[in-house]
Amino acid sequence: RLAFRTLVRKYSCDLCYTPMIVAADFVRSAKARDSEFTTNKVGDHPLIVQFAAKEAQVLCDAARIICPFADGIDLNCGCPQRWAMAEGYGACLINNPELVQDMVRHVRNQINNPRFSVSIKIRIHEDLKRTVDLCQKAEATGVSWITVHGRSVEERHQPVHYDAIKIIKESLSIPIVANGDIKTLKDTEHVHHLTGADGVMVARGLLANPAMFAGYEETPLKCIQDWVDIALEHGTPFTCFHHHLMYMMERITSKQEKKVFNVLSSTSAVLDYLNDRYGV
Repeated sequence: RLAFRTLVRKYSCDLCYTPMIVAADFVRSAKARDSEFTTNKVGDHPLIVQFAAKEAQVLCDAARIICPFADGIDLNCGCPQRWAMAEGYGACLINNPELVQDMVRHVRNQINNPRFSVSIKIRIHEDLKRTVDLCQKAEATGVSWITVHGRSVEERHQPVHYDAIKIIKESLSIPIVANGDIKTLKDTEHVHHLTGADGVMVARGLLANPAMFAGYEETPLKCIQDWVDIALEHGTPFTCFHHHLMYMMERITSKQEKKVFNVLSSTSAVLDYLNDRYGV
């Protein structure tokens, strides 16, 4: 969301994504648009809005709405959550390359801005030839880049198949972004070396340490202070404000401190705690 994007941009994150938004709800409901997407004119660029979609025209309509406020859209073909798969969204799309092509083609044909990107994020098949075929079909349809999470739909905590990302990278001419288990800047450099990827996408690693791309091994106190300032300025709901701090302080607090901090129930209690313990 906007507040957290604002934070990671301060610490060398080049490109930010929104959370995954269901395109059909976004198109149908102004209330959904207001709750799912916020931005500002100042520093929230470059920005990619990630959609869950299964119909070409619906994705197009969502892209048209978002086009004035963002730099591109990303079609999520990698989410393995049961609800998404059951609805025909996310990772089940990797088994339907023609539908992915159709959705990319529709957006390409209907959005007139040549600088507006259309990317996809995928997981891999156990038979990598199917993944390469999917990627080559997407490339032929005009996809801007592909982010590859190097696990299959069934895999959760198994090692990431960086070798598979390397093969995909060598099979295409568009940029490939590597994703999966990247927790430090050293990991970023290692994954780049292993795969030849043009970039890396990080999710959980940045939740734990939003300053990761700036080379910090763990979240610095300055980053925690920045989060407090940004979250308060944006009117971030308490649950979101508190959860981010729980992630960020995971590595720098003892088990006993966690027990105390994680049950705090108001912004003022959190601010008092941070001030008393860390001078933040």
